[in-house]
Amino acid sequence: MTPLRKLRRDQITALKNWRVWWHLGMADVRNRFAKSFVGPAWILLNLAMWVGGMGIIYGTLFQRPLDTYLPYLTIGFVCWGFLSQTIIDGGNAFVFAEGYIKQFTYPKQIYVLRVIVNASVPFAIGVVIFFIVTLAMGQRIGMGMLWALPGLALVLIVAYLHAFIMAYASARFRDLPHGMTALLQVLMFVTPIFFTVDTLKKSGLDFVYKYNPLYYLIELMRYPLTELKPAPVEVYVTAVLYMLIAALVALFIANRLDRRIVYIL
Repeated sequence: MTPLRKLRRDQITALKNWRVWWHLGMADVRNRFAKSFVGPAWILLNLAMWVGGMGIIYGTLFQRPLDTYLPYLTIGFVCWGFLSQTIIDGGNAFVFAEGYIKQFTYPKQIYVLRVIVNASVPFAIGVVIFFIVTLAMGQRIGMGMLWALPGLALVLIVAYLHAFIMAYASARFRDLPHGMTALLQVLMFVTPIFFTVDTLKKSGLDFVYKYNPLYYLIELMRYPLTELKPAPVEVYVTAVLYMLIAALVALFIANRLDRRIVYIL
């Protein structure tokens, strides 16, 4: 069996064993808040305090009306948190599952899907907070928000590919998660999350978002949820192209390392 055919078979098998990665992912969420009095509600409280504090400061700094800026900031930060968590946690997917990988014959992709489940819980809570903030600010909620669903599908696929690439590459290069953490901390402040694209255009800094794929991934959901209509065509086109490139990179890396993961770990 060729390596690519084996990867395809393993991916299908992993999806069929959804109970395994769902249980592992939810167990990670429970363990994160083990013996905590508040539990997973800390996700809600942390995000609420962060958006409340940073929203007022940056909204005033950029002279943006809070009734539109707070929902914009909330959903942008929630999407960023999901994407960054899948990248960073993806880097440890195989390392933390070393014992499972060496003892069980489950497809390794199960441990990548585990990362997606773990990151999806705070993401889902964050989306709920976005709707609460939107209503509190007196903004409309309409059917146009449903355009966020195809965007969500694309974001989930790309997040999986990010975690997939990081899982294989970080098993070989253990410093990669640390480097990506530092890089993402910088990217968060140059990606249109705290500020809008219009602010960058006025300052002649268009390149900051035009060549940043994470901006387009965030905009897939943020634009429909805040503007109640589909995102511009270039957002979908760029996101799909980036997804295809990420898929090719994932196949290349997995093809080179899949059979060696057990020995690398």
